[in-house]
Amino acid sequence: MSTVWKTMKPTVAPQDYEEVLPLEAEEILHHDHVPSGWSGAAWLDKTLEWIVGAAILAELVVILLNITVRVITGDSVLWTQEVSEIALLTIAFIGGAIAYPKGAHMSVQALIMRLPATWKPYLAALVDWLVFVMSAGALALFVPTLVQQIEEKTPILQLPVFWVNMPFTVGMVLIAWFALVKLRREAWRPALVGAGIAAALVVVVLVSPPLFYYASPNVLLLVVLVALFALLFLGLPIAFVLALASGIYLYLGGISDVSAIPIGMASGAKGFVLLAIPFFILAGTVMNSAGLTLPLAKLVDALIGHLRGGLLQVVVVTMYIFSGISGSKVADVAAVGTTMRGMLEERKYPRGEVVAVLSASAIMGETIPPSIVLLILGSITTISTTTLFLAGFVPAAFLALVVMAMVFLRARKQGGVPSAKATWRARGSATFFALPTLLLPVGMVVGILSGFATPTEVSSVAVAYAFVLAAAYRRGSRRLLGDTLRETTTTAGMVLFIIAAASPLAQTLALAGVSQQIHDLMSGLGDSPILFMLFTVVLLIIMGQLLEGLPAVLIFAPLLLPIATDFGVNPVQYAMVLIISMGIGSFAPPAGVGFYVACATARETVENSLKHFWPYLVAVFVGLLVLAAVPWFSTFLPALAGLIPF
Repeated sequence: MSTVWKTMKPTVAPQDYEEVLPLEAEEILHHDHVPSGWSGAAWLDKTLEWIVGAAILAELVVILLNITVRVITGDSVLWTQEVSEIALLTIAFIGGAIAYPKGAHMSVQALIMRLPATWKPYLAALVDWLVFVMSAGALALFVPTLVQQIEEKTPILQLPVFWVNMPFTVGMVLIAWFALVKLRREAWRPALVGAGIAAALVVVVLVSPPLFYYASPNVLLLVVLVALFALLFLGLPIAFVLALASGIYLYLGGISDVSAIPIGMASGAKGFVLLAIPFFILAGTVMNSAGLTLPLAKLVDALIGHLRGGLLQVVVVTMYIFSGISGSKVADVAAVGTTMRGMLEERKYPRGEVVAVLSASAIMGETIPPSIVLLILGSITTISTTTLFLAGFVPAAFLALVVMAMVFLRARKQGGVPSAKATWRARGSATFFALPTLLLPVGMVVGILSGFATPTEVSSVAVAYAFVLAAAYRRGSRRLLGDTLRETTTTAGMVLFIIAAASPLAQTLALAGVSQQIHDLMSGLGDSPILFMLFTVVLLIIMGQLLEGLPAVLIFAPLLLPIATDFGVNPVQYAMVLIISMGIGSFAPPAGVGFYVACATARETVENSLKHFWPYLVAVFVGLLVLAAVPWFSTFLPALAGLIPF
C-alpha cells in the first residue's frame, strides 16, 4: 500500500523517522498527520466518528445476539441481514469519507515524492478537485435512483429502501465537502490552477464520445487503462481512480448508463461476510493497543530462541501466529516489530536484517487466516471462505520455513546473540501467560472451519474476547474503546470503500472482455499451465506494486481465476499464488509501503535495509515458484477436509 492504514501506524517518534528514513519513507509515514478539525469543525469530527463507531458497535451487538439466540433456540434472527446492510453502508461510505481528509486512503506516491517540491501543491489541489468531481458526479447520478426507492420497503423490517441507501448519499456529500475544505486550506494559486486542469479534463471527457463511436473495444480499453494509470501516478486515491476509470469507460463507449457506477458501488459494499472485515480490524487494533503481542513473542522465544538466528527466528514464528489475529499484514509488521524492537536491539541484531525478516515474514503471512484478502476473495469468487482459510496454512508455513532457513544461513555473518535455551519451567510459564492470547486465533479458525459459525460471527466473538482479554491483562485503559473505535472507523471505512469502488470496475472489465483477451493471448503463446503461471506471477507482482494487494485482488481475481481453470490449474492453488504474488508486490521496493513501515519500525534507513532484504526477497520468490509448481501445498488440507477432490 502506498499509504499506511491508521491502525498500522508504527509507534515510533517523529524525530526517529527524520533521523533514519529518506524523504519518501518519511512522507509515507507522515501521511496520516490529521489536522485539527479535519472536517472543518471539531464537533463534526467527533460526530462522524461516533456515527460510524456506533454502526460497528450496533452490528457487533446484533451479531452476538444472533449467536446467542441460535445457540439457545437453534433458530437465527432473520432481520440481522437487513441491519447488516445498513451498518456496512454506513461504515463503507461515511467511514470511507472520514478516511479521505485524514489521508488514510491508499494512493501511489512513488512518482510524486520524486517531483520538485514546488509541483506538489499543484498536484495536491488537482487531486482534491478530481475527488470533488467524482463525488459530486456520483451523488448527482445516484439521486434519481434514491428517489425511485422512496416507496420501496425491505422484506422483513419494512424499512424504506431510501433510508437503507442513504449512507451512500451522505458519504458522497461529505467527500465533496472535505475536498472543498482541503482546497480552502491550500494556497490560492495551486487551487486555481488545479481547478483549471480538472475542468479541462472534464470537458475533454464530455466531448470525446464521438471520437470513440467507431473505435474498437480494444482501443477504448487502452485509452481507459492509460487514464487509470495516469490518475494513479498523479496520487489520486486508488478507490477514486477505480470509480473514475469505470465511469470513463462506460461513458466513452456508450455501453451502459453511467449511473450504473454509483449503483454498483452501493451494491458492492453489501454482503454479510464483509462485516467480518471491520470486526477483525477492531480485534487486531485492540490486541495491538493493549500490547497483547508480547506474551506471544516471549513464548516463541522460550521455545526456539536458542536456535541459530535467535530472535530473528522468533520474529518469523510470531508473525505467523499474529497473522491469525490482526487480519492485516502491515499491521503485523508494526505490532510485532514494535513489540520486539527492544529485545532485538538489546541483543545487537542488525536493524537492516530485522527489516528484511519483518518484510519477508509479512509476505509469508498473506495467506494465514483470517487474512482480509482471503475474506474478500471468498466473497467475490466461487471458492468458499472455509476452503481458502484451510488452503492458506501450508503455503504460509512453507514460506515461513524458507525465511527461517535464510535466517539460519545468514546468522553467523549478521551477528546477534541467540537466547539461552529456556528451561521447561520457563517454557511452561511463558505458555501460561500466552495461552489466553493464543486462544484467539485458534478459536477463530476452529469456529470457521468447523462450520459452527460464519466468519462474521467468529469475528464478532473475537472482538468481545479481545476486550475481555485486554481488561484481564490490565493493559487496557478507559480510552481503549474510544481510541480503537476511531482507528477502526478510518481503516474499515477505507477498506470497504475500496471494495465498493472496485465492484463496478470489475464488472466493467468483464463487460470489456478483458478475461477473454488474456485467455486468447495465453493460448496464442501455447496452452501451457506453467507459462500461464509464470506470466501471471510477474503480472500480479507488478500490479501489486501499482495497485497494492487489496485493489489488485479485487480487480484481477475475478478475471484470472476462470482462465486458470481453463488452463488446468487448480483454482485453490491459483488463489494462493495470486495472493502471495500480490503480497510480494505490496512489500517489495520501490513502491511497497510495507517495507517502509518495517524500516520505520526498526529505525533503519531504506538504503541499508535494501542490502539485507534482497536475499530474502529472492528466497520468497523462489518459494512462490515452488508453490506455483506443486499444487499439494495449497490443496492438501482442503482435500483432507473433503472440501475439494484429491
